[in-house]
Amino acid sequence: MSANQVTGGPLAGIKVVELCHLIAGPYCGMLLADEGADVVKVEPPQGELTRSREPIRVTEQGTMSGYFASLNRRKRSISLDLKNAAGAELFHELMQDADVFLTNMRGGALSRLGIHPEQLRERYPSLIVVSMSGFGLYNTGEDPNRAGLAMVAEAVSGTTALTRDREGRPTWCGFALGDIVTGMTAHSSVLLGLRERDITGQGRLVDLALTECALPLATVALARVQSSSAELSKVAGANDFHGVPYGTFEASDGFFNVGVNRDDFWARLCQAMGRPELTTDPRYATYVERASRQHEVEALLEDWSMRLTREEVVRTLTEADVPVAPVLTMSEVTDYDHFRARGTFIEVDDTIGGTLRQPTDPTGFAVNAPARVPRLGEHRDEVLGELGLDATEINKVAERGAFGAIVPAGATA
Repeated sequence: MSANQVTGGPLAGIKVVELCHLIAGPYCGMLLADEGADVVKVEPPQGELTRSREPIRVTEQGTMSGYFASLNRRKRSISLDLKNAAGAELFHELMQDADVFLTNMRGGALSRLGIHPEQLRERYPSLIVVSMSGFGLYNTGEDPNRAGLAMVAEAVSGTTALTRDREGRPTWCGFALGDIVTGMTAHSSVLLGLRERDITGQGRLVDLALTECALPLATVALARVQSSSAELSKVAGANDFHGVPYGTFEASDGFFNVGVNRDDFWARLCQAMGRPELTTDPRYATYVERASRQHEVEALLEDWSMRLTREEVVRTLTEADVPVAPVLTMSEVTDYDHFRARGTFIEVDDTIGGTLRQPTDPTGFAVNAPARVPRLGEHRDEVLGELGLDATEINKVAERGAFGAIVPAGATA
């Protein structure tokens, strides 16, 4: 058993073949691996895209991209040239006993390789195929093969329009939100597909579009825009009925989030700021009035908060039972007491002499075992050995170009 194979977990005995890059697919595969599935990551000879993405750490033991390492723990890696006949044959050998196939490659590219999700479902009737693409494989209304990054999905789902500055101008959220929610949706799809197969004996093709996976993030906003009157919409504020004040505000040494989405929270905030008279001031007493004077209210809050540190603001408002939290930087997040108490992070072996502190599977179903990132092609001989190939046979398919450049048996690509 290799260092990346674990025993136990709710998905023990499930084999997943992952042909994915970037974020959505690899995140789904990593969750499944955390939960005990054997996830075999099929990479091109040069490695998955993110292996070459900065930041890259270099030691005497090798190189590792933090981007790649953050999404691929507990998987086994084999590199195959799927454009080569021998490589394609080995891929289908892998698929013979696979339970799940994950991909977030475009349908056009998969068709050219002869492994479009529909083709795989026909060839392997019990296989659960989960396809993740920008606009979906079918019934897209437009070209399904066009590029569809998370940023694109966030734009058309309306979530970018909801992420605004105080003037109401939309702005990108700053991270691949659409990818992560798609990965989570794919994870749920795998579990549902496995359960359905237990009942019917049949697999399923799950056609996920990043656009649709991002859309539920705007569920409440969609209801609000359809339910509010034109008159009320005029005072919705830049944050669409969430409350006023509501959002990110400044302290003397940093930022904090506060959510005053009820009038009683407004009363508590006024008391905490030492301005109890604002509670009953007719200009601010109700949400509608505060929304019509949003900038005034925000100025009142920051006139108070800018005279305090972030820690003082958070402590004061927490004591007043007003929803508040510090806006933490990435370096602060990894040391936050709340996450330490919850056991939220695990240390992941990066295989080059260091570790990365990463969020564990939030479901709580992750196996209790060391986590490690695979090197490119590291598990080639092991995985192929499980298919019945010995060292001589592996060398023969290597000579036929199955792995791209010829790689001797026992070596990593």
